[in-house]
Amino acid sequence: MQSHDRAGPLAIWVALLVPALWGLYWIPLRYLEAHVGAGAWSNVGVVLIACLAMLPMAWRRRRTPGHASRTGLWSTALGGGAFTLYSVALLYGSVATVIVLFYMTPVWSILIARFRLGATISRWRYAAIGLGLAGVFLVLNGGNASGLPLPSNIGDWMGLLSGILWSISSTGMNRHSRLDAAISNFIFCLGALLTSLLLGVVLGAPDSGLPTEPDYGAILLASLAIGILWWAFSLTAFMWSVTRVDPARLGIFMMTEVIMGAISSALLAAEPYTLMMALGTGLVVLAGGCEAYSSRAGRPRPAG
Repeated sequence: MQSHDRAGPLAIWVALLVPALWGLYWIPLRYLEAHVGAGAWSNVGVVLIACLAMLPMAWRRRRTPGHASRTGLWSTALGGGAFTLYSVALLYGSVATVIVLFYMTPVWSILIARFRLGATISRWRYAAIGLGLAGVFLVLNGGNASGLPLPSNIGDWMGLLSGILWSISSTGMNRHSRLDAAISNFIFCLGALLTSLLLGVVLGAPDSGLPTEPDYGAILLASLAIGILWWAFSLTAFMWSVTRVDPARLGIFMMTEVIMGAISSALLAAEPYTLMMALGTGLVVLAGGCEAYSSRAGRPRPAG
């Protein structure tokens, strides 16, 4: 039986709703930052909560059948590092731009498959590269025809780097890890915690620092919500669904994060979102669809 035949209704809903939830991740994250004012250090507490929440689950599942090579373990931890970069990027850059840059992952994954793994590149995958690059060109240009369309701040650059690292880590996890979802996410969160500490040291805290009268109740509530709901619960559920939903279908489902992030930031964030940026976002979504279709078209058909 092929993997897509195992996708029951629950796995499909999880694969749809978790990326959509992450499209709204910037809202509680920026709410927390507004009360803490700690910049990259805000992520340390959030991910520490996630690690503590995942520890008992991972411990209970420690004897569950599964395996991972050293490459698989490092790839899983690197995935957590990629998500940390993405998380911090949302504090320093434009929400829509960071999300679109992160979702350049089909382009990087195709290039890794071609030049690192020697895979054959289909026409659909070349189309995905072209659409992805064109989409990012429009998003970065933002309606301004002057100058090169390059990331304009450290948040944009971290968003771009997070997508590249996620492509590398997801390739490694796919090829070298078959761990239980809870154990995998615990390692993922450990990698995120180490990266959060490193970014905190490198970037430091903003000059504004902690507000004069911090609302500790709001800080605790936001930290618990992000650490448990987003990092611990939703990512574990998503890793569970990955083993049950066809990869091509999963790739399309994950585009709900781009759509939800673009819509929510356009409505709620005081950031410019032009028609050209909206068109670029659509092209990046199409690039993900082309990559997903290429994966499905390239899979051998079952006999009979």
